Amino acid sequence: MKKYIYIAAALLVFFGGYYGVNALFTTTYDIPTTRVDKGEFIVSVKASGRIDAKRNFTVSAPRIRSLQITWMAPEGSMVQKSDSIIKFDATQQLNDLTDNKSTLQINQKTLERAKKEYTIQEKQLKLELQKAERNYDEKKHEAPKLAEEAQLELELARLNFQAKMDQYKADVDKAELEVKRAETKVAMAQKELDQMTILAPIPGMVVYLEIWKGSSMGKVQEGDSPWPGQGLINLPDLSEMIVDAYVSEVDAAKVDTGQAVVVTLDAFPDKSYTGKVTKKATLARRKDYNSKINVFDVEVTINDEDENLKPGMSSSAKIIVNLFEDIVSVPLEAVFEKEGKTIVYLNNKKPVEVEVGQRNDMRIEILDGLNGGEEICLVDPTLEEPGLPGDKATEPELNKGRIGNVSSPPTSGRNRRR
Repeated sequence: MKKYIYIAAALLVFFGGYYGVNALFTTTYDIPTTRVDKGEFIVSVKASGRIDAKRNFTVSAPRIRSLQITWMAPEGSMVQKSDSIIKFDATQQLNDLTDNKSTLQINQKTLERAKKEYTIQEKQLKLELQKAERNYDEKKHEAPKLAEEAQLELELARLNFQAKMDQYKADVDKAELEVKRAETKVAMAQKELDQMTILAPIPGMVVYLEIWKGSSMGKVQEGDSPWPGQGLINLPDLSEMIVDAYVSEVDAAKVDTGQAVVVTLDAFPDKSYTGKVTKKATLARRKDYNSKINVFDVEVTINDEDENLKPGMSSSAKIIVNLFEDIVSVPLEAVFEKEGKTIVYLNNKKPVEVEVGQRNDMRIEILDGLNGGEEICLVDPTLEEPGLPGDKATEPELNKGRIGNVSSPPTSGRNRRR
């Protein structure tokens, strides 16, 4: 009897030790879960792009030779309309204006003298003409010879009056022309001087442009000598911002003007902005120079104003294609395919066959099999080793569509939209 007792005790120790050691070295892990949602479901198209201002004004150098920049408004500073943003060396323009003003003053005095001379000569010649007319009136009834002489003197006085008045009038006209020419030169010199200080045509933020500097490109700066008409500063109006974005050729048919958009900045992913599609290109283009992928350009106008919205910032836009209410949905990574069936796992590891519908970039619609509120697994609980949510998700997540897939799902199902 004691022999059997010893054998039983030995077996108990053996199996107890085996299972204890096995339990000690067996890996256990928590299954991540989530709750089935029922509510608003958004079908969207994702677009990538950059922030820009709806209104941009490029400030260019005046079309004047030998320019040199002496001052520029600091880059990134905000300016109002008519604020100074660029100043050039105006030494030559000041000298030209001074010289032309002096010439104008001389010509104005010359004109004044010509007009006075015209007035004096007009009176003098009229007096001589009147004397000749009176002399003729007195002698025209006298001896014929005296009458003839008086008539010749009158005709000569009339010719002399007309000839000299024409001459003095020509002198006045010439002096007036010289004054006008001088005034034009003064006006041009003043205009060039005014162009030595460029004012902001619209309110906005100062952004320096790159110009060619010898052998390389560089941002414009004080001391540079730009070419006439060369762009120097970009002045975006930050009161109305847009996203210059693009969508894939596959998704382009789903996008149209007027659709609502949610915009996020890559630099501030936790904050979003509302907007709408205001333009869509009619023709596709290559995504990049060497790319074979075609995209369509889309312009999104942002409704909100925020100092964080700066031109050139990369951003993402979620274009709302459709929005449905009271839709049961789960994360994409919670849906699996097993033995030809689409299933999800409840938190008790029980599989539930489901019928799926539309999807967006994160969730998929459940047409039948779930009611909302259930707790489900985000990884396959039947796997021996855990993985990240979605690592083992199969065909429903990976192959049956992408963001904004709006293909028509089956018409049957408990959660079908009405």
